[in-house]
Amino acid sequence: MKELKKPELLCPAGNLEKALLAFHFGADAVYIGGTVFGLRKYADNFSLPEIKTLIKHARQLNKAVYVVLNAFAHNDDIQPIIDYLKELDALKPDAVIVSDLGVATLVTNYTSIPLHVSTQASVSNAWGSLFWKNHGAKRVILAREVSVEDCKTIFKDSDIELEIFIHGAMCASYSGKCVISNYSAGRDSNRGGCVQSCRHKYNLSDPKTDEKLGSEHIMNAKDLMGIDQLPSMIKAGIASLKIEGRMKSNLYVANAASVYRQAIDYCYSCMKDNTLIEQEKLNSFKDQLSWISNRSFSSGGLDHRPFRDSINYEFTHYQKKVDYVGCVRDKIGNSIFSETKINLNVGETLLCISPNNAPFSFKLESLHNSLNEQVDKINPNSIFRFDNQKIDQHSVLAKLINN
Repeated sequence: MKELKKPELLCPAGNLEKALLAFHFGADAVYIGGTVFGLRKYADNFSLPEIKTLIKHARQLNKAVYVVLNAFAHNDDIQPIIDYLKELDALKPDAVIVSDLGVATLVTNYTSIPLHVSTQASVSNAWGSLFWKNHGAKRVILAREVSVEDCKTIFKDSDIELEIFIHGAMCASYSGKCVISNYSAGRDSNRGGCVQSCRHKYNLSDPKTDEKLGSEHIMNAKDLMGIDQLPSMIKAGIASLKIEGRMKSNLYVANAASVYRQAIDYCYSCMKDNTLIEQEKLNSFKDQLSWISNRSFSSGGLDHRPFRDSINYEFTHYQKKVDYVGCVRDKIGNSIFSETKINLNVGETLLCISPNNAPFSFKLESLHNSLNEQVDKINPNSIFRFDNQKIDQHSVLAKLINN
């Protein structure tokens, strides 16, 4: 039997701040998009100097940085990609993530950067993994429709690093290969322009009689959560567990990184020591993940091919228990300096998610604005100060709400 290995926790980073936040909250690696050729055109994304800065920080923390180049390229993209790859090669990221065989060939011809195959390549079997392995790939990010049980067979038969998604938004199309946005909005989903057509409510009618059959969110996939599947993922030898969300908030990144860091460590430790993994403990992780805005959750394709239970047909609103306030910017003694994205009032209860402590709630006993004036209220997009001994720098603050 192969030695049990702890999988890498791979987190999304839409900008430099989110990347560093993910590292602080336990990510082993982050995946980022450059300003070109990624599938998140509307994320902040990284300039080459920012990629250089992030890689420098990652090296100091013994973390990894993967750069996404997974848009599908056309002929007039080739020379710009070559030029970009030459500049990227000088920065030495830990891998590039590609979906296009032509782009993969350019990566191997013009750089020494390790190659990871994107989920957009829709690899769902061992022969696909072997194909990419023979073309120089170090890792394959499997199609989202692949179950953990399938991963075992693929790993055994292809002996290449495997990565799967464990959390985040899902697409109703096969591994994200959707063209609805092309027809409905003239924007190419496979080149970073998705307009989320699947999230809309559609009127249904009989094509023969034109009888109105009602309206539903027929393609609105629930979000993925893989806490319950963690033990089987570790046992399957999956190298990396990936969280979706390069366009999500700082709160989402910090909370997801924190929870999955703890959950992976807990399950791995129990399995190494041959002790019972308590479902109550796993449920506590799931509860914390549900605090952040979501479309309700399913296991996606981790247990089996997604069926009706993976779609939220009766979607009315996002579910959440907290609103994002902001990140703690500094701590001097017991004085906490934080930003806020929302209105805050003295006496309100906030939640602190910290890299070093379990989440805890606290009451705002007093508030000071950026001029150090004591006030009863702070407006959005402001810096404010309050006193709290327990809060650490790099913590993220949220406001408890009533659904």
